[in-house]
Amino acid sequence: MLPSKEGDADDITTKVVITGGGGFLGQVLAREILKRGRRLRSGSVASARVVEIVLADIVEPEEYLFEDLESSARAGGVALRFEVGDVSDVDYCRSIIGVQNRGGGGGGGGGDDGEDDDRRGLSVFHLGAVMSGAPPDLALRVNLQGTINMLEATREWREAHPPPLPRPTFMFSSAGATVGAGRDADWVTRDDTISDATRSAPHTTYGTTKACAELLLADYSRRGFCDGRGVRLPTVVVRPGAPNAATTSCFSAVVREPLSGKDVVLPLGSDVLHAVTGYRAAIGGILAVHDAAPDDVDRLLGHDRTVFLPTRAVSLGQLAGAMASLVEPDSSSRLGRLAYDVDETLSEIVGSFPTKVNSGRALALGAPPAPAVEVMIREYCEDFARALAEGVALRAMEEDAPPPAAIEPNRDRVVALITGGGSGIGRAVAVQLARGGWGGVDGRGNDGDGKSLRVGLVLVGRRPEPLVATKELCEEFSGAEIDILTMPTDVTNEDDVRRLMGCIQSQFARVDLLFNNAGINIAPSSVEDIDSADFQKVIDTNVTACWRMAKGVMRLMSTQQPQGGRIINNGSISSHTPRPGSAPYTASKHAVLGLTKCIALDGRRSNITCGQIDFGNVNSDMTKAVGGSAYSMSAGMPQANGTIAPEPCFSVEDAAKAVFSMAALPLDANVLNMTVMASQMPFVGRG
Repeated sequence: MLPSKEGDADDITTKVVITGGGGFLGQVLAREILKRGRRLRSGSVASARVVEIVLADIVEPEEYLFEDLESSARAGGVALRFEVGDVSDVDYCRSIIGVQNRGGGGGGGGGDDGEDDDRRGLSVFHLGAVMSGAPPDLALRVNLQGTINMLEATREWREAHPPPLPRPTFMFSSAGATVGAGRDADWVTRDDTISDATRSAPHTTYGTTKACAELLLADYSRRGFCDGRGVRLPTVVVRPGAPNAATTSCFSAVVREPLSGKDVVLPLGSDVLHAVTGYRAAIGGILAVHDAAPDDVDRLLGHDRTVFLPTRAVSLGQLAGAMASLVEPDSSSRLGRLAYDVDETLSEIVGSFPTKVNSGRALALGAPPAPAVEVMIREYCEDFARALAEGVALRAMEEDAPPPAAIEPNRDRVVALITGGGSGIGRAVAVQLARGGWGGVDGRGNDGDGKSLRVGLVLVGRRPEPLVATKELCEEFSGAEIDILTMPTDVTNEDDVRRLMGCIQSQFARVDLLFNNAGINIAPSSVEDIDSADFQKVIDTNVTACWRMAKGVMRLMSTQQPQGGRIINNGSISSHTPRPGSAPYTASKHAVLGLTKCIALDGRRSNITCGQIDFGNVNSDMTKAVGGSAYSMSAGMPQANGTIAPEPCFSVEDAAKAVFSMAALPLDANVLNMTVMASQMPFVGRG
């Protein structure tokens, strides 16, 4: 009999079938299974031995992408074989699953080799599909009928292998194309956050076939034919080899071609955002969902068996910039050149796709978050070093964020989390806090016995390089040993924030201070002229991200020992009085003031305080040039009487001292709201 509860069983084996096995992701999946010790979940058995992997595809590749694939299989005693065929052929699907040999008819045999088939489980990874550019009849035949054939073959296998053998696990690769956007009447727009609850309304035959297959997967699972689980994959980068037929293949080409020394012409605008993930994270997500315990899957997914994997919104310009920043300056001349021949229609189509994805259910099942862009590029360079042009070298890893293991556990420490820590006020606050003398029992950086506490800093921002520069300044001016973690994070991305909170929990086990500093502005514009996307972008960054960070930190502060902590929100004098042409920014800062008061009220039960500092004319990057406009504090800012006039500023160092003064208070005292401004600025009389 099979084990009846969670556990490992060395005598329980499993067979793996991967359709699309000759493609990139199919080979990455096979390699990862072998690298992970040739173990997969099989029903109640958490770690069954993989003894056979069948790679199934329409054609066999001339050579494997990974040279060690076959040797790793042989070394681990895994039968790795390739089966060429078409999933739209039902007999081919039955053959690779291994059901024909039991009835005595047909070929194929399933590769059982005489072993005890009644002790073997089955995992099917159905990745095979034709892309969105394929003719509709081909998409229907392969993507829809092929999925039905694979599900039916798996059902037959189940009927021949009843309990106590567990249901076969059927992993289906779906896509975000099941959600349509771009037309005025669509339920979803590019600015919406989509989730597993978003209704399917595809705009392509490809998306339609995937949506139909998701419903079939749920039905076959509900009826007990298989344990169906699906993942909606975003665009996966960086893919090696020749470009595929996908509309968005340029998101790999922008990195792959220059690194190989080839010139590339890109069809999309450099600023068009698109949801992507790295290929290791994609496969990690597939395996995490596959290996989740059946009870957890039933509890979290119910009858809706498909989840969105975590994504990251990036543009071609961001990918190109990240690649350039990672390459050693001495070898940058060996890179191929980038050029843009923008197809406006194509840019508009891709730009209409939603890029904000709530992947809460996938994360709850153990899927990893989407990695930083720099990590995606490094992974490609590591796995496909031969594809790089001769002489192309990357900067040493030490210049990036330090690995979490570099920080030793230490209970005698106060920890501050600073968003927007790569420049301006955030950098100045980090340097000020690095000196110590804040937090702790008495607010002066001491524990209950008067012992000085070690300082820990978590520096957050979009790009790693400015964070590393801040880290170096903090180490220079701290005057003592200090623990600093730099975390490239998009605070508007919920998955990024979850990852951040998890890292803080695992490395520091607490957070004593959050300086909610990240914020943006746009160029001055009258209400009737403001673009809705610009307005929403300011709200998302200045308000929603502020709340999201506070939410994550409050959950940590309420459970840590000693309990409690302090949140300081970076407000603005615009939270009381606006400038002309500042509706998005002013509305956002009014909202932050209300949020501050609510956090202060709701935090009382957990000894969490919250205050806000309304700065006026700090000499920071934002005030030097507002939203990229021609205005600046020195050149002149719009006044209430319609004139443009220069305004005095004060230093970021003095702004940091104001933050420090609040941080140094004991938790039984709080400054709810503080205004700190340049003494001569025309604020009091504004309007």
